[in-house]
Amino acid sequence: MAMPTASRVRYALACAALDPRLRGVLLFDLEPALLLGIGHWLGSLLGNPHPYVLGASAVANTAWTGLASRPAFGVSPGPLVDKRGAPPLTVLVSDLARLSLTGQRAAIALLDADVAHLEREGLSVTWAPRSRWVATCARADVGRIPPHLLDRFPLRVNAAGLHADLEPPAEKWRRALARGRLATMPDEVAREVLDRVPAGVAGARRDLALARISRALATLGGRTRTTNADVRRAASLLRLPAPRDRGHDAGSGDGVARERYDPEAAGRAGRRGGEEPSPSARADGFNVVAPAPAQPLAPSPVSPADPGGPYPEDDTEPERDPGSLRSPTARHSSSRPSHGRSVGSRPGTFGDLALVATILGAAPLQARRCEDHYSRPPHPLHLIPPDLRVHRRSADPARLLVLVLDHTCRAGWNWLDALAPYLQWAYTGRAGVSVIEVGAAGVANELRAQRFSASSLLDPRVVRALERPVGRCTPLAHGLDLAVETLRHRLHLGRIPADDVLLVIVTDGRGNIPLRASATGRLPDHVGSEGVEDALAMARELSRMKRIHAVVLDPGPRPGAALTRALAEACGARLQQGGEPR
Repeated sequence: MAMPTASRVRYALACAALDPRLRGVLLFDLEPALLLGIGHWLGSLLGNPHPYVLGASAVANTAWTGLASRPAFGVSPGPLVDKRGAPPLTVLVSDLARLSLTGQRAAIALLDADVAHLEREGLSVTWAPRSRWVATCARADVGRIPPHLLDRFPLRVNAAGLHADLEPPAEKWRRALARGRLATMPDEVAREVLDRVPAGVAGARRDLALARISRALATLGGRTRTTNADVRRAASLLRLPAPRDRGHDAGSGDGVARERYDPEAAGRAGRRGGEEPSPSARADGFNVVAPAPAQPLAPSPVSPADPGGPYPEDDTEPERDPGSLRSPTARHSSSRPSHGRSVGSRPGTFGDLALVATILGAAPLQARRCEDHYSRPPHPLHLIPPDLRVHRRSADPARLLVLVLDHTCRAGWNWLDALAPYLQWAYTGRAGVSVIEVGAAGVANELRAQRFSASSLLDPRVVRALERPVGRCTPLAHGLDLAVETLRHRLHLGRIPADDVLLVIVTDGRGNIPLRASATGRLPDHVGSEGVEDALAMARELSRMKRIHAVVLDPGPRPGAALTRALAEACGARLQQGGEPR
C-alpha cells in the first residue's frame, strides 16, 4: 500500500532532522502557502522554530553577514553561518529553479560539506554546517536546476497531494533525536540497498541517500539495526521503482537467462566460515546457454518509469549549460559603471558608493579612532579613505536578441527550425532577450503589439511566446515601433550599450493595422495599405541604427511575398527563407 503524501513528507523531514548528512529536502509541486508551516514543523523538531527564507533575489550581503550591536557595534556572521551551541537553522527555498546565483552558491557550499569558511567584511569564520534546507520545485522546472545542485538534496518527495499542515512530530521521534545514535546497517542490508538503486547511474550519491534514509527510518522506529524492510520503506518514501525481476528475462533476446539475486542468501553464504563457493557451485547458479548472434543494444530502464519518482532529471532535457553557476564575462563598451543588481562590495573611493558596506566596515574602528566616541553624545562617524567601498554589481548581458514574432504568418511552416540558429546564438552567448509579439491571440488589445524583456533565453515566457496561438489582427507597424524603442534605449539611453545586437523579424509583411490605430486603440473604417506603409516607415527607422545585425525570416513562397522583400530592404536586413513546410 502506498504511503500517503503527508506521511512521506513527515518522515522525510524527520530523517533530515535525525541524520546531519540528509540535510537537503526537495519537495516537488508543493503548494507555496504550506512551505512556511513545514519550516516551523522541522524547526520545532530541531529546537529552532524560526526558519530563514532564502528567496529568489537573495544576495550575499544579507545571507552571510549582519549587523551586531552587542557587545560592540560591528559586523557579525549572517543567518547562514551556524552559531556555536545553537540549534540548527532551517533554511527555506521557495523555488529552487529560480534561486539566485548567490543562493545556489550558498547551497553548494553548505549542503553535503563537512567544513565551511567565511572570509568577508573582515570576518574569518570556520564552522561545521548543520543547517537543514527545505526547497520546493515544480517537476516541470527540474531541467533549469544544475545537476550538482540537485545532488545536494538526497531526500526527494512528491508533495503534490499535500493540502494541509502536518501533524506534530511523534514523541518517539523526539526521543530518537535526543539519543543521537543511528541504527547500524549489516552487510546483507547494504546489498539490498545496491539492488534497489537502478544501475548505470554515475556516482554513489543515490546509494548513500537510500542507505542513510533506511538507517534513519530504523532509528525512528526504535530499532538499533537496519533491516531489509527499512530499505523497502525508504524506497517507498522516495517512490523508487521496484527492482526488475532478473530471472524473467526470456524476451530480452540477449541469449542469457540470469538468476535473481537474493541478498539474504548471499549474506548466509558469506557467513559460512568465509568459504568461497566451488566452481561447480558457481556454475550451477547460472543457466548458461549458447550466445545469440550480436544485436545492437538499446538502452532500457531497470524498471518502468514512475512519473512521481525522485529523479526526474534522468528523463528531462537540461535547460541550462553546465557552467551556469559561473557569472558571465562582462564586456563593457563604455566607461560608465555597471548598474546591475548589487551582489557585494569592494574597496573603492569613487563611483558607485556602497553606504551600508562603508559604515559596517568603519563602525568597529570608531573606539580606536576616538576614545570618547561612545561616551560623548552621538556624533558623526570617523571615516578615512580606506573605509570607502563601492558596489560590486552583476554585469548586464553584453549581447541582446530582439525577436519580433508575427504570429499571423505561422500557418504552413515551422518557424522553430528557422529560429533555431539565432536562439542557439543567444543561449551560448547568454544574451538578454527582448520579445515583441504581433498578432497573438488572447491579448488585452489586438490592435497593439506586446513586449517583454528577459535576462536570458531560459525565461519560461520565451517558450510560451514561441507557442502562442494565432490572433486576428497584425499590428506589424506597432511591433516594429517597439523594436525601434527597445534598440534606442539599449544602444543610446541604456546603462551599458550592447556589443552584439541581433534583430530577428519573423513576418510575411502583411500588416493590416495602421500605427495610429494602435496608438488610439480604435480601428478606423478604412485601412487600405496604411498598415503596410507604416511598417515600412518603421523599418526605415531601424535602418538608421548602427551596430545591429538584422535578419528578416520569410515564411516562403506565397501571394504577396514582395512585401517581405520590401520590408527587408527598408530596414537593411538580410532576407532568409523560412524552414521546411509542415
